[in-house]
Amino acid sequence: MLAIDVGNTHITCAFMEESEIRLLRRVSTEDCLSGSAFLDLLDLDGKPVPDRVVICSVRRAATGAICRDFREGLGISPFVVSNDTPMGITTSYRSMDTLGTDRLVDAAACHHLYSGGRAPGIVIDMGTATTVDCITEAGEFLGGAIVPGLLSAYRGLLAAAPELPDIAISPVENLIGTTTKECLRSGVIAGHAALIRGLSSLMADRLGKKPLVVVTGGLARVIDALLPADYVRDEHLTVKGLSIIHSINTSSG
Repeated sequence: MLAIDVGNTHITCAFMEESEIRLLRRVSTEDCLSGSAFLDLLDLDGKPVPDRVVICSVRRAATGAICRDFREGLGISPFVVSNDTPMGITTSYRSMDTLGTDRLVDAAACHHLYSGGRAPGIVIDMGTATTVDCITEAGEFLGGAIVPGLLSAYRGLLAAAPELPDIAISPVENLIGTTTKECLRSGVIAGHAALIRGLSSLMADRLGKKPLVVVTGGLARVIDALLPADYVRDEHLTVKGLSIIHSINTSSG
């Protein structure tokens, strides 16, 4: 199976056997939107494309281009996950028309792989935006918070204060900076870790029971050392969720 997670910045493509990732590719969402053939962007070195393809996306135009390439190039019709797709969870979210499907997919993956029947779950997904979402022990998606992602916040700061120096987006070495670059790195990176820890703690208070917290997204590794040891790290939670959802929707067929 090929699981495709279309984000605002990158498209993550995982070749999977059940929940195991065998090959991973990432391509630029903008390259896909520019008209480049998606199958060429994948650069598979002659490897065959699976005949089962599942997609979730926050960019409709990219979804259309990808599906068209699969249909016209390989005769494959991808299974596109929407907010109405059965995922083995429920939701009480009040504006489903504006809910990013990736948030539901992450919540479903958290429930099925980690927290279901044991504890509430909090899912932190660090991408263009950082989302912090809650799901109950019984599998009800409640919602959460959307904040500017680590890179988005940093770039916004540079746009407003252009004389600040550029910094490397990498783990913090000196929390108490003694140069402007060190101070900026501490604020951008350790500050984002503190934001995540604080939001998770506040949401845990509202849930009334200690949650299991799962962190995902490519930027999570940058703040990993600043997060509690009991947080679950799963960089590829979304594509694992897509595999589970595909199975839920095809197992009876």
